[in-house]
Amino acid sequence: MFASGVCDAMHPVMLTAHRTLSIGTTHESGCAMSRSLSVVFAVVLLRALCVGQSPERQSSGRVDVFGGFSFVPQDFSLTTDGGHLFGWNASATFPQPHHLGVVADVSGYYPSYNFGCGSGCAQSAKVHSFLFGPQVSVTRGQFKPFARFLLGDTYITGLSTFTSSNSLTFGAGGGVDISLSHRFALRGQVDWLHNMFQTSDNQRYNQEHRNVARLSTGLVIRF
Repeated sequence: MFASGVCDAMHPVMLTAHRTLSIGTTHESGCAMSRSLSVVFAVVLLRALCVGQSPERQSSGRVDVFGGFSFVPQDFSLTTDGGHLFGWNASATFPQPHHLGVVADVSGYYPSYNFGCGSGCAQSAKVHSFLFGPQVSVTRGQFKPFARFLLGDTYITGLSTFTSSNSLTFGAGGGVDISLSHRFALRGQVDWLHNMFQTSDNQRYNQEHRNVARLSTGLVIRF
């Protein structure tokens, strides 16, 4: 009954998302895009949950929830002086028929740096990415390789280095789950991500990192 009610409520929500995505590209389009992606993110999750209640879902697999350590070799937030980003990555994959799935992916990093002249020269930032997209996977014994496409938004707070605190982010990647038991698995994955952050500092244009790799590893729990 609950899943049916949620699915019935999806139609007006999806119409609202469509109207939001139709906003023109003006100076405020960045904020409009962020709001649009947030709406679409919620719609995708609700739709996946609706499908997850169907008989097809129950025969195609389980929901995979992943959480673990994440590493980005290049600090695209420009907080550190040529440093790296260390943080966390979490995702939920909702299986669909024919080896397909819908993945919702979230990651966070909290870089800080001191230029060596006391507390007045310290800076820090919070970097969060909210991504979603289709995923394809296949099970071969205890191994489950997968590939996916991701689209969403990245937010950087605590710094005024960029012309905007958020950026459209998209990319692709994949990895493999190694089954430990019926419910648990180990995962290793690599994603290529592209952002559109632009620095407002003329002296730092050559330090921008639009294309970065994200490496993550951790535990998968199947529900």
